[in-house]
Amino acid sequence: MRNSTCLLLLGAVLGCYAQTSPYTGHAVREPDSTGQYRLLIGGHFHGGSSSASGFPAATILANIDEINVTRANIFLSTGDLFLLPDRDSARFVSSFFSRLTLPLFNAPGNHDLEGLAFRAPMPQRIDMGKDRILLFDTERDDSDIKGEQLELLRTVVDEAESGVVKRIFIVSHRPIWSEDDSRYAALFAGNTRSIGGCNFTTVVLPLLRKATTHTEVYWISGSMAGRAPASVFFQPHEPNLTYVQSAVR
Repeated sequence: MRNSTCLLLLGAVLGCYAQTSPYTGHAVREPDSTGQYRLLIGGHFHGGSSSASGFPAATILANIDEINVTRANIFLSTGDLFLLPDRDSARFVSSFFSRLTLPLFNAPGNHDLEGLAFRAPMPQRIDMGKDRILLFDTERDDSDIKGEQLELLRTVVDEAESGVVKRIFIVSHRPIWSEDDSRYAALFAGNTRSIGGCNFTTVVLPLLRKATTHTEVYWISGSMAGRAPASVFFQPHEPNLTYVQSAVR
């Protein structure tokens, strides 16, 4: 994968449920004969916020063949898939979705919610054998994880404590884990974020810590303002808890 596409490739083991992408129509593929599967992760696929073309970023379109050749079981978008979804969806279908051979899923960003095209219910859960993939909408509830999103997280944490879960991947647009942490807040200062602070530190992080006594947790986000120092961020925060950012800049 060329560096300009700013995509992160993770390998893992175990099986999966079959689910179908609302964007490409492709189902999540089963692991290979050795039990391996791949997650391909990236975000901000619309590219520059000043773009008026209605097409995905040029670096994405130029690398579709390389994306497909990974044969990733799931392609996860960390949000801002579209700039203006109602305006751009037809161009995305013709230039991007119709050419992808992977099942694509998106954790919505602020731009994805500025229209009705390709709206998907949140949260979403994909089971990959003993691994869990959760997609959250961090644009709702001023970035609090509450209601059905919090209940889903609690359910998966309970599964981890009972030994059912091996890994947890959480995908969101906003890096809500960075807002109240002095180590990360300045790195993503220009991001979309909560107005009055969110409940990550008080409610979500204690749940993640319960899970990390039994399993690995990766929280992967994609809201990276234009002045972010890099397009991929991978930081082991504490034992078994890793924060990741991936976006096309």
